[in-house]
Parts: sequence; structure tokens; C-alpha cells
Amino acid sequence: MRETARQLLREREVGLVIGYAAGSEAYWVTPAFIKEEAQADRLVWNPFCVNSLAKYLINYRHEPYKVAVVVKGCDSRALVRLLQDNQVQREKVVVIGIPCLGVVDAKAAALKIAPGTRILGASVTDGEFLLQTESGTLSLPRGEALCAKCRYCENPTPVLADTLLAEEVAAEPAADIYAEVREVESWPREKRSAFWDGHFQRCLRCYACRNICPACTCRECVFDQTDPCWVAKAHNLSENTAFHLIRAMHVAGRCVDCGECERACPVNIPLRLLNQKVIKDIKELFGVSTPGSRLDEMPALGMFATEDPDEFN
Repeated sequence: MRETARQLLREREVGLVIGYAAGSEAYWVTPAFIKEEAQADRLVWNPFCVNSLAKYLINYRHEPYKVAVVVKGCDSRALVRLLQDNQVQREKVVVIGIPCLGVVDAKAAALKIAPGTRILGASVTDGEFLLQTESGTLSLPRGEALCAKCRYCENPTPVLADTLLAEEVAAEPAADIYAEVREVESWPREKRSAFWDGHFQRCLRCYACRNICPACTCRECVFDQTDPCWVAKAHNLSENTAFHLIRAMHVAGRCVDCGECERACPVNIPLRLLNQKVIKDIKELFGVSTPGSRLDEMPALGMFATEDPDEFN
């Protein structure tokens, strides 16, 4: 990754490389914005590189230079989403793809180590995560430490890349990706309502989910408008519910299931579960792939096909 970044900057193919850098702790990896060849040594890649970097491209779409961005498989779907929405131009982006064996759920990993133990690093194999701590190396089965979005990963290898930094990783045999959705669907209406009410009443309306979402790119967000005022600023269950349901419908057919909304939520609302319900229904209705999986497949609700279901006829 570092050598690729150096070469792109040295040969002036790009004016910026967006990648990952170490944070204050090993498990706290942060986005890095590299503009000089000498800064490339800051770049890192490890199982804590959870963040999706694709949306940062919007901040540089009007710059005269090209921008290189590091993407995992799920991140590449976010990039496709931005390209299809004409938020960024393909000719201005150099895509550095990293086939991914999955990233660590830092909260789950923290439960497996003694309180106060510092994590110094991590690596991953096909079957386990290896956490280097002050007390030695701790082995965790991948199934116990994987982020939820990685458990049934459809695209471990980026669907779009100019350069791949490792050999392709094959997708694992398909499982029921929507098992949790089906379980909630099976509940009585009252139980489902109580479940979501319990989560939505904790919402802070911080808009972290909206701000990080690659499908939320409106020039003016409906939730920022005051005239007309579609959703009041009041912090209560009714307005919070309206916010989440409107946003879910807004990104319907465009959500790429990257899980960034849920990761960014400070009160742990299961937003990915809500969006997965919509993805599942759209797949069943229109027979499409997960949004962002194919650059040549437009969002189901953004195109018309004569074979689309039409229950009104």
C-alpha cells in the first residue's frame, strides 16, 4: 500500500491518497489524507481498518487532480453507489483495492481480554484473529470477533479496483444473510413495535448515520429544512421514528449494506437491521443484486423495467 501510494504521488498520477493511519491506540485506526510521498509511511492496513473511506471523495470532487482511495469489498460498493449517483467521476478516481478476510469488532474483542490490557496489533487468517497484547498473543475464532457486516460478506474482493494489493478472496458459501431480519419479521406486531420504539427513543438525532452514509448525498437534506419542516427538531419518540423511517425509505434501493450507519451510531441502534429489511424486500421484488455490487446495474427504484411487479393491474 505504501509503495503504491508513493508511486502514484511520485508520478503525479494523483494529488491525494485516502487510506488508513494508526490512531492513538492500535485498535483505533483513522482515515489518512496523504499528499506527499514522504507521508506514505503513515499508511497502515490491519483488521481494525473498519471505516469506509469512499464518501470522503465527495470533499475532493471539484479538485483539479485525481484522488486515490483504499477500498475493501464493502467499501467498493459504496464507491459504485457514488459513481452511479454522479457524485464523483470515474476518471478522477484511482481505486486501490484490498481483498479482505474481515475486520475486527473492537467491542467484541475487548470482552475477550483482561480489563486495562492494551492491544498492540492484530492480524487475521482464514480461521482466527490474532491480537497482540501486552500480555502476549491472544487467538480469537473469526466467528467470535468478526464485525456483523463481515459474517456473510458477499464481496470480500472489491467489485471495482484499478489495483489489487493482494490475491482475490473468494466469497464464503452463501448463508441466510437475512436470518435476523426474518426472525424479527416473525414477531407479533406489538413486539416489533416495542423493539423499535425502545431503540428509536434513545436516538440523539446527531445525524452521524446520515453523515457517514454513501447514499446520503443530497445538496440539502430534508432534515435540515425549516420551510417546509418535514420533521421537527424535537427530541421525542415520534420525531425520532419519523427521522429513521424517512431515511430508510430515502436510501431504499441504494443502501449498499456497508454497516457504517450502525458503526457510527453512538447509542447502538441496529440501523443495519432496518436497512437490511428494505434490501431484502427489494431483492425479492425485483430480483436485483445488493446495491453497488455491479456498476452496470442501476438501483431498482431508479429505473423502470416492463417485467417489474405491478400489483395494481
